[in-house]
Amino acid sequence: MKLAKNFCLAVVLSLGCAAAMAADCVAPKKPANPPDGKKATQEEMVVAMRESKQFDADVKAYQACLNTETEEMIVALGVDAKPEAIERVKSRQNKKADDAFEDATKVADAFNVQLRAFKTK
Repeated sequence: MKLAKNFCLAVVLSLGCAAAMAADCVAPKKPANPPDGKKATQEEMVVAMRESKQFDADVKAYQACLNTETEEMIVALGVDAKPEAIERVKSRQNKKADDAFEDATKVADAFNVQLRAFKTK
């Protein structure tokens, strides 16, 4: 019986921690700059392409997390929340999403520049 109680407590704590972690959206780390396309090997370019694509997918997941987090923050404000408070939350969250999109665009653009250089050599 004691083992069952300890197990249940462990499960409840684990779920609580997982829920708390899920609420914290962490921006993905940008990959390193792509290799110089004029000097890079095909393998290096393939690795850079995979990193760029993975970063793009991570940014999309981050933006989805931000959407969920935004809704949770608005709900936490309560039904009596002022429209200005809701707008501030949305504005801050949108800024984070826009910054991440801008980073993803810069990473893709940098890779594409090097890819064009690679293809011309």
